[in-house]
Amino acid sequence: MRPRRWFAILVCLCCLVTAAWPAEVKGENKKKERLAVVTVDRVNVRQGPGVPYRPLANVHRGETYRLIDIKDGWLKIEWKKNKIGWIAASYAAPVREMEIVQEDRLRLRQEPGLDGRIIGHLAQGDQVIVIKEKGEWKQIVTKKAVGWVAASYLADAESPTGSRQTGVVTADSLNVRVAPSLDAERIGRLLHGERVEIVETKRDWYKIVTRSGLGGWVAAEYIEMKNGQAVGNQEEAVAESASPAAVDLVTIQGNGPRQYVKKWTRTPVQVLAGKTIVLDAGHGGKDGGAESVNGVTEKTLTMETAERLKEKLETYGARVVLTRVNDDYVPLSARVATARLYQADAFISLHYDSAEDEDASGITAYYYDRFADYGLAQSFQGPFSKLSALPFRGLAFGNYYVLRENERPSVLLELGYLSNRSDAEVVATDSYQETVTTAIVNAVRHYFQ
Repeated sequence: MRPRRWFAILVCLCCLVTAAWPAEVKGENKKKERLAVVTVDRVNVRQGPGVPYRPLANVHRGETYRLIDIKDGWLKIEWKKNKIGWIAASYAAPVREMEIVQEDRLRLRQEPGLDGRIIGHLAQGDQVIVIKEKGEWKQIVTKKAVGWVAASYLADAESPTGSRQTGVVTADSLNVRVAPSLDAERIGRLLHGERVEIVETKRDWYKIVTRSGLGGWVAAEYIEMKNGQAVGNQEEAVAESASPAAVDLVTIQGNGPRQYVKKWTRTPVQVLAGKTIVLDAGHGGKDGGAESVNGVTEKTLTMETAERLKEKLETYGARVVLTRVNDDYVPLSARVATARLYQADAFISLHYDSAEDEDASGITAYYYDRFADYGLAQSFQGPFSKLSALPFRGLAFGNYYVLRENERPSVLLELGYLSNRSDAEVVATDSYQETVTTAIVNAVRHYFQ
């Protein structure tokens, strides 16, 4: 009887272990399952962990595979269903997470940091694979490239959009930063009444996304939670209360120095107080720029426009910095450095255009970065469209150095064609210089209000 009893007990134990084991292994494998992503154009999958092993297939950048093991600089992957192979670790990397780009034309850089060379751009909604993090930057892989982007412009691919809360900015001006810290770099600014979507909460900070695509971190105490209806009502109220506060710059004509006064308004006269604006008079010195048939040079006109514009902006309380103050040659890098040094709230590069087509005419406002620059460029649409002296050709993307390499909100204005005889005569007149600089001032004022 005793041997039979022990045999029965042993059989029961084996049954219990057999029943429990598959579930445990299944759960454990699921928990530990990882992915690897290919980081180069093409790489061989080999039969074993080494170059001498026979190649089985080719895999390509951006493709992900189940990662089974890492051994001696090689990754063991399942490259096809039930097909195992090895790829060199230098040509692939374990996947940390999948994320979604929150900003259109997000700059992809070769190294982490604002000084990193720009190697491409990502579109809003693109899904990317994160393989490394360094401070406020993430290294990502797409099918076309491997590079670094600011982490604040990425959101978890698995985050359900529908569950996001909506909030309204309660401060007059609220900084948007790349990380949840007062020491983090400022990447944008929100105004009172703007609506945002809250995608993440961390301590006293919200990670937000705006309608324009701006993403980053803001202090939570300045965001008031609202439902859709309340937000809409508040935005209408803000717009209604702001409309009577319009300020227009008018000129008092006379024989003496030019004087500027503001039309009656309920808002403070110093609407640009605390704002730093860098004016970049295009060309200069050995670089004369375009030249009209009458011998008027672009460098001369841009300097005159900048000086007149500086005087007007200062009447509104702005601190104005010129990239050049006389007929000097200033490298493009130095012009951009000025914007960075003074932490410009707006950088405006002034130019006069030229084209082979002598009939080309009018004013164009160029921007580079859809997030950082487009809002500033857009503010010129209204004032320039109202000008009667020259037609407004609209907004356009411009791959210009002073825009492309600029960290501050920037715009490049082409204020008429010197290659067009009629335009050239108009832009050289005192009345045009008065009119166009007044339009620029009103555009800047609207941008900051």
